[in-house]
Amino acid sequence: MVSTQCKSTWRYRRVNERSRILLIEDSEDDAILLERQIRKGNMELEMKRVCTSDEMKEALSTSLWDAIICDYMMPEFSVNDALDIVRNAGVDIPFIIVSGTISDETAVDMMKAGAHDYITKNNLSRLVPALEREMIEAEHRHQRSVAEEALRESERKHRMLIESLNDTVIVFGSEGSVSEFYSQTPIVQDLTIEKHLGKSIPEIFIPSIVKTITELVKATLDNKITTTFEYPMNVKWFSAKLSPHEDGVSAVMVLREVSDLKQAEEEARQAHGVAMLYQDITGHDIRNLLQAIMIASDLLTSDETDQSKLSLLHHVTEAVKETSSLITSVQATAALLSTPLEKTSLDFTLKSCVKIFNEEHKDVDVESKVEVSEAVVNADRFLCHMLMNVFSNAVKHNNCNERQIWARLAAVEGGYEITIADNGPGIKDSQKKNLLSPERRSGGVGILQCIQIANKYGGAFEIHDRVAGSPEKGAKFRLWLPKAYA
Repeated sequence: MVSTQCKSTWRYRRVNERSRILLIEDSEDDAILLERQIRKGNMELEMKRVCTSDEMKEALSTSLWDAIICDYMMPEFSVNDALDIVRNAGVDIPFIIVSGTISDETAVDMMKAGAHDYITKNNLSRLVPALEREMIEAEHRHQRSVAEEALRESERKHRMLIESLNDTVIVFGSEGSVSEFYSQTPIVQDLTIEKHLGKSIPEIFIPSIVKTITELVKATLDNKITTTFEYPMNVKWFSAKLSPHEDGVSAVMVLREVSDLKQAEEEARQAHGVAMLYQDITGHDIRNLLQAIMIASDLLTSDETDQSKLSLLHHVTEAVKETSSLITSVQATAALLSTPLEKTSLDFTLKSCVKIFNEEHKDVDVESKVEVSEAVVNADRFLCHMLMNVFSNAVKHNNCNERQIWARLAAVEGGYEITIADNGPGIKDSQKKNLLSPERRSGGVGILQCIQIANKYGGAFEIHDRVAGSPEKGAKFRLWLPKAYA
């Protein structure tokens, strides 16, 4: 028997390369004659002669061979015995019989038993052409076998993949009938897979969705477009995706039940609605309380002459204003996440924010540098909200006598960046990491909203030192946004 290693590494050599021939011949003189005849045909070869079944089995189990030549007339080792050994070894090797004279009937029997050709000794000129032809045919058979095995393995993996999915896959032919069907879930009517093949859309789908699916299948076949849609059926929801098949004439539909997902979405929507209701009510009640505090502070301020008390009342008033602004920011979160994006001029927005900030903070020196015009990004009205938030943070804790802000807009690879730097106390590295963490539960909502807005726009928000490595010299906030293309 051929060893497993020999089978797995078997290959056929090209004819113009050195060929390894296993010769079954009990006559040394005849063996020399055959080798000489083959070499006369300009065939490079390496030949090994065996005389018994044991020698042949050993040769097959230890080496690779391109062809076998076997003498027909050997008293102790017949051709049938040699063919049985090859057959039991499970290898496909060209087997050519060389004989003196045999009848046509015997030759046919040998071919049926597995021989590929027979050559008479008085016509050895046919030997080399026969070897070349049969080795080429053997190589072709080997290549076909490898390709067929690869195809079977691919189909097996494809079938395993389909069977592992909780989906229904339907392939519609050019006439709209089902040409392939795979299903692990009872999405369509209760029929076996075989009964779906060849069926039309009305025969496998319930009437309420037949028209929709028929129109979409036709659009997919005619226009080569992909469509995704959802539809209810009885008390369940299903998602369907229709795509053109790679064969160019069919459409593939993938169906999946999404009832649990739809239920989860509805529960989340209801929970969100309840949360927004409580947020609005709480915000309203807090504003009423703040209004009372503000009125009381104003009354006390109007009658107070003590400067220390006036300063304290001023801090109370500023705290009330900041709290009211904080409530506004929190209440804007829902709209922040749902407002659709549109093409927005980044340079115009920055200039507008700088102008507004200058009017509100005349004691702050703002240096603005816009290095690009017509900087268009996908954004919404919260872009200005974010920039004003950053400007406010830049001066909020800045106690310098001369507070300064540097704003810059520049084009960078793939988009634009806005940097806003200040000469305030700066932010320590440990604080930067905490402020940018989505898991933090303290530190204010301003920076967190900036991160959310930047993420919504497909950009990034970062905090750096104004002077690298020197946090005490001020902070620098960087916003990067991708360029909006037409």
